[in-house]
Amino acid sequence: MQKLPQLRVDGEVHPVDLADLDEDIRQGRVLADAELSYAPWTGEDFVPLGALPQLAEAFESPNAGFVRHLLRGPLPWASTAVTAVVLAAGLLQIGLMIVGGAFRAQALWVLNLYGRSAVGFEPLLFDGAWWSPWGSQLVHSGPTHLFPNLAVLGYAGYRVERALGPTGYAVVAAAALLGGVAAVTILQPIPVVGSSILGFGLWGAQLAIGFRMGDTMPSRHRAFYGYGNLAIFVVLFAGTLAGENVSHYAHVGGFAGGALAAVLVKPPFMFPATARARVRTRLWGLAAALAIAPSFLGPVLRHVPWVAYWPPQEVDLVDVGATVTVPGRLLPEDGERAYTMTARGMPAWNISRRDLTFVFCGLDRLRWDQVEGGDPLTGEALARYWSSVEGDAHAIEAPPPRAPGWTAHALEFVDEDGTPKFRLVEHHLLRGRYLNRVGYVVNVDEGGASGPREPLYRSIAASVRVGEPPDLAKAREQHARSPTSPRIRLELARALWDLGDLVQADAIYALVVDTPSPQQSKAVSERLSMWASHPDAFADAPDPPWFEQWMVDLNHDRQLQVDGIHWLSAEGRCAVARVHHQRFAEERPDAAELVTTAEAVLRCEGAL
Repeated sequence: MQKLPQLRVDGEVHPVDLADLDEDIRQGRVLADAELSYAPWTGEDFVPLGALPQLAEAFESPNAGFVRHLLRGPLPWASTAVTAVVLAAGLLQIGLMIVGGAFRAQALWVLNLYGRSAVGFEPLLFDGAWWSPWGSQLVHSGPTHLFPNLAVLGYAGYRVERALGPTGYAVVAAAALLGGVAAVTILQPIPVVGSSILGFGLWGAQLAIGFRMGDTMPSRHRAFYGYGNLAIFVVLFAGTLAGENVSHYAHVGGFAGGALAAVLVKPPFMFPATARARVRTRLWGLAAALAIAPSFLGPVLRHVPWVAYWPPQEVDLVDVGATVTVPGRLLPEDGERAYTMTARGMPAWNISRRDLTFVFCGLDRLRWDQVEGGDPLTGEALARYWSSVEGDAHAIEAPPPRAPGWTAHALEFVDEDGTPKFRLVEHHLLRGRYLNRVGYVVNVDEGGASGPREPLYRSIAASVRVGEPPDLAKAREQHARSPTSPRIRLELARALWDLGDLVQADAIYALVVDTPSPQQSKAVSERLSMWASHPDAFADAPDPPWFEQWMVDLNHDRQLQVDGIHWLSAEGRCAVARVHHQRFAEERPDAAELVTTAEAVLRCEGAL
């Protein structure tokens, strides 16, 4: 009778069924250093299982390879190297902040580089900081930020590499970085620094490995993975909820990326020996691709605006009398107002608080004397207006106007060396004495290229729809409720005059002038002032004009006399103008305005 196979593990010998032994090997429950005595295979000796060709296929199974690497794998060098690099960068940063005075120039250069390593929406999409996904993991706000992150990075990284090997660790770390950077870029308004993206990603992988391989994992290792770390993770994550300036999006994105990669990645030692080299190469390639991918988030997301900038919202600028479509990303988080900043008092939007560029939409209510020659904010006047922008301004070729009736203007701001710094593009619509203004300021490089901000700002500026000025809109609303009120009619006429709608304004003024009321004399004075300011618009007035008798009846109103005489003189009705001037001189010989009325009459008569 043949003797049953005998298995010796840690000095203990017991009979074993070969089929059960094969399954135990495949599931990683029996290791290669256990010894078997089975006459057909080993004779009377105990031979290590790993030396038996009959069991070689079983040891090639994925679970057997996993357990073998978990227990007997090499020192986790990849996670150790990453932790060491983060530690070195952190210590350098802290050291320069403490003793940087002795090496001021070098310290400032390094700290400036650190400062430009934050990762997020603005650095990736607008500043071209392609290095920031990796650089951000090396920069911390101080020791209290650095060392807790290092503890997580080192411990979780060690456990992940123990379970998945260096290639698996690399894939997990790269996937965590991609997930965290994507979450921050898409969802968070401000950039972030710190290795917590990697830390949470590795911790997520540590948990996922426990859930994925828990049944295979030796019992003494289960406490290091899965539920064994869940309580610690919950405490850690809950602790961050109360912290200020904590990027929860970075943590969640990194955690999700690392956990997903740990569930999907299959390291080389879980493949047959003949395939391991090929798998190792593929995983290094995958890790490299995932690590590089965050640098392409900016260019990619710019082609998917609703993701990068969030769905646009139409904003009603009540104080401007305009609506503008603004990407949700550029709107204030608190919702208290529709714009993120003001530029010279005008509503404006920009990428972030530290951003010196912006797009604006404003309305200026000018004096009539300012608009006699047309748009007053052109050329040097516009340059003086924007003197707060860094650099010396000079006019450059402007783009086409945004719509009929508009005019376009452009300025370039240069430093002392003549290097371009900023560019202003502004579109104007002059209506009466209202000047609608829409434009943007962007930074430019030495060659004059503006980067990706300009297309975004240009699209926002192009979305502006100009309506009636607020005063006119309010006057129309009041007039709709009380259409016969002389006071409200007067306010509507004023608002129409301000907008340059002289015909409508004159018609409303006439209603008040022709209706006895406390507002009648005021309407007479304002209507005639409008006629005197715009004589060409009323050149076809009947003779005698409506106001001559009012000049006699309201002879105490000196401005009324001046406006009437000026209009009559401008229209060539010199004789009538002289009659009223002489009457005015007789009635008010001390009036200073007699000089201007005399000049108007003499000019009409050709004496001047």
